[in-house]
Amino acid sequence: MGWRSVNFHTHISLVNKYVYVEVPKAGCGTMKATLGALEGARLNETHAQRFLDKPHNGVKSGAHVRPYQLPSDLLEEVFTGKSYKRFTVVRDPGTRALSGYLEKIMQGLRQSEEITEALGGKAADTVTFEEFLQVIAGQSSREQDPHWRRQSDHIGFGIINYDSILHLEDLDKSWNQVAQLTSTPDLDGQFYCKKSTHAGTRTDEYFTTDAIELISHIYSADFLNLNYTSNK
Repeated sequence: MGWRSVNFHTHISLVNKYVYVEVPKAGCGTMKATLGALEGARLNETHAQRFLDKPHNGVKSGAHVRPYQLPSDLLEEVFTGKSYKRFTVVRDPGTRALSGYLEKIMQGLRQSEEITEALGGKAADTVTFEEFLQVIAGQSSREQDPHWRRQSDHIGFGIINYDSILHLEDLDKSWNQVAQLTSTPDLDGQFYCKKSTHAGTRTDEYFTTDAIELISHIYSADFLNLNYTSNK
């Protein structure tokens, strides 16, 4: 990925010695609220509340260090050294794509613009899920919006040596593991992003045979590398 994406989606704690690589539409609101509040709480409770209220405040949040802020030797240690734990949270490729479609396309948010342009200027709320998938099927990972980008490429699978790649579907049972990765005993998942498309409950509505074929094609590497089973 380009460095802008790497900088925006990488969250480094120099104090607790961990790196969380954010995958949009894979529990990132919950993770950023939780980890941001924990980092902010070292200053004061008011600072911690900022991250609970606005977990998607990006590089302005100040809770974590970004790669561009580090000298090259420390950045190498962060990404490759034994003193840091590296982890990410991923999601079933199909439900993640559907969640991105329901939020960004159906609501006509700015991420829908390149999709509607590719479809000849269709109104965003008239774009079908299959049309959406057909557009992103023709894009490289770098061209894809991060909300539906291929996760294997987004997290640098095979490049970054991760200590854990957690599944969003198992996150409720994984807080002890997150606590170990972040050196924060007694951590639990008490902070949850308020926005949800409930995509997991709407697959029967959108997963036609053609949609499943497209998902299997677009995200073939994700199904293989991230241990998900394709519906195909």
